[in-house]
Amino acid sequence: MSLEQTIISEAIRIGFASCGITKTNSSETIILFKQWLAGGNAAEMGYLKRNIHLRSDIRNLMPETRSIIIVAARYPSNKSPGKGFSTYAGGKDYHKVIRGKLTLLLEFIKKRISVDNARICVDSAPVLERELAIQAGIGWRGKQGQIVNPQFGCCFVLGELLLNLELQPTAKLTNQCGACRKCLDNCPTGAITENGLLDCRKCLSYLTIEHKGEIPRESQALLGKTVFGCDICTAVCPWNRAGNEQVMPELQLRKMPTIEEIIQMAKVEFNQRFKDTTIYRTGLESLKRNASIALKNS
Repeated sequence: MSLEQTIISEAIRIGFASCGITKTNSSETIILFKQWLAGGNAAEMGYLKRNIHLRSDIRNLMPETRSIIIVAARYPSNKSPGKGFSTYAGGKDYHKVIRGKLTLLLEFIKKRISVDNARICVDSAPVLERELAIQAGIGWRGKQGQIVNPQFGCCFVLGELLLNLELQPTAKLTNQCGACRKCLDNCPTGAITENGLLDCRKCLSYLTIEHKGEIPRESQALLGKTVFGCDICTAVCPWNRAGNEQVMPELQLRKMPTIEEIIQMAKVEFNQRFKDTTIYRTGLESLKRNASIALKNS
């Protein structure tokens, strides 16, 4: 096998559902990203406005970058979307999981070829990773803005490995959403626009995870029984019909507390249950806020 095929095979072996490679280029979507920010769609996530120059060209983040390896880590699709917890939050913190596995992949590559410069990125880095995933053939951009893969749908998170190596890119995929618009039609708040962008001010995932303080009264009834995240726009995607066997073991679901258990939960129990998850960053106070609204709605 070629070096590229060997790298992709190893990425799959260590647990990723898909792996692709792309070259370094100036961003094609940075103008759209700036327009999205200017429209206030990022709500209170001010960190997205920082380091825009780094997002515009990945070589501003690591000048030596010649190729980028993109990986997809599959988590279970939600069978009961719009209530409880998003399924990606039911496993270990994907940031740590992906970073650990990309470290293994980098060590594997270094045993086969000299690597002078490398950097591992997850979504906390200033990288327009969905654009990179499309370029690398991980999938196409769905109408809900998520990347869709024909083998396992759109329930996955991404990671990137920046290298100073010249690698052959993988082929892009053709958009296969067709006339389907289930993701748009099923969004309970109309947060997804017709051009596939998201107004975070309306999004249940944003409101239950990122929003600080009281959730606007007009949005509370729309939360339903949601406690952390939403998943509706990804769960209804027809491409999720296959691929659950490709779920990364570390991202498998664990038993989650009920609404009533959350309301009664003490800080010590919260730390014990969620220290190694993405829920921990949101905090117990926000989780109880969401649970109280969910209890009222039920």
